Amino acid sequence: MEDVIPSEILKRVVRWWWLVILLMIAGGAVGILAVRLQHPVYESQASITTSIDFAYAGRIDEAQEDSLISVIGDEINSTAVMDVVKKNAADKGISVTDEMIKERFTKSRQGYRWELTVRDSDPKTAQTLTQIWVDAADEALAVFHARSQEILAMRSAQLALQTCFSQSVVVDPASAYCSTENLATLRDVLAQTSSSEKLSNLEDAILLSSVSTVVTDDAYLPGSPVLLKQNLSTLAGSLCGLLVGLGFLFFGKNKKA
Repeated sequence: MEDVIPSEILKRVVRWWWLVILLMIAGGAVGILAVRLQHPVYESQASITTSIDFAYAGRIDEAQEDSLISVIGDEINSTAVMDVVKKNAADKGISVTDEMIKERFTKSRQGYRWELTVRDSDPKTAQTLTQIWVDAADEALAVFHARSQEILAMRSAQLALQTCFSQSVVVDPASAYCSTENLATLRDVLAQTSSSEKLSNLEDAILLSSVSTVVTDDAYLPGSPVLLKQNLSTLAGSLCGLLVGLGFLFFGKNKKA
């Protein structure tokens, strides 16, 4: 076996370039064929758009804005929402497992919009599951928004009661608004708001209560299957064809030698 001479290999590649190109094309075609021979997968999508009332929330930076939208995303695929999806799907005769949710249910963010996608071998099932998901998420987000406003009201009441309590003790024990006779009632209200509050400060409560969502696109019925990883398969096939061509030229030279 002779030593490898790069210049000789290069000459052979230049001479037989058409063979290398042909093998690359053939490899890419095999990659495309492999994808198309797979069981068809259909994809349906719906979207939920987030809006922030900046007039109410005030001036916020990009990090806070991103955090608010991320909170909405966390709620969309929360365990509670997915439990509702599994239950509602079962009511329609569709079995949904945690493994299916992990593999077929995806969400992606596009600016202020969250896109919910479900894939299935049946187009109607993909549409049904996507619609079930977006409806469950929309209902959960409505409850979340109402809860945020409730927490804001409780937090505001708590701060007001704390101020009133301090005034009744320090400033004017005989105040008509914060009399010492009402101290027991004030303590009870403060205890109730403290136990039910989940936010650490008023700013967080204001920010979350200023966020609203709306379903901007319902699930559609897919008309054709998606070609998963077709570009990657085509590239891999072309690279395999290139390697086969180069190997043919290299080993062909050595064999003749």
